[in-house]
Amino acid sequence: MTFAELGRRVNLSPPAVAERVRRLEDAGVLRGYHAELDLAALGLPMQAMVRITTSNAAECTNYARRLEDVDEVLEAQRVTGTDSYIVRVAVRSMEHLEDLLNRMAPHSGDTITAMILSTPVPSKVVTRELVEGAPPAPGRDHVA
Repeated sequence: MTFAELGRRVNLSPPAVAERVRRLEDAGVLRGYHAELDLAALGLPMQAMVRITTSNAAECTNYARRLEDVDEVLEAQRVTGTDSYIVRVAVRSMEHLEDLLNRMAPHSGDTITAMILSTPVPSKVVTRELVEGAPPAPGRDHVA
């Protein structure tokens, strides 16, 4: 979106929008821009969530570097609880997934894989209400 279009939406001039965006970038609030890719159109029609459990702290600490080097890993979170990591991967086929799991398996630990059927809630826009802690507007659905 251009600064002019953004300015029209928020009732600011394009130079004022550009200055605010620059300040948000400088403050680290805006960390980057991206294109949304259709993975299926790129030949990666299957995605899965892989829960990884390592059995010792040393392997867990070093495992993140290992995940960075795996092309199929789209994102990885270090989590609390019995799992060490939850990883989202994209693959071409079940055979590709099997190969990936063999490559990703921890030296001492386990993986549990769940195939993604659909994504009913894709990445959401962070709202001012969320940041400021305001309750949802009346009539808006929310989970208590």
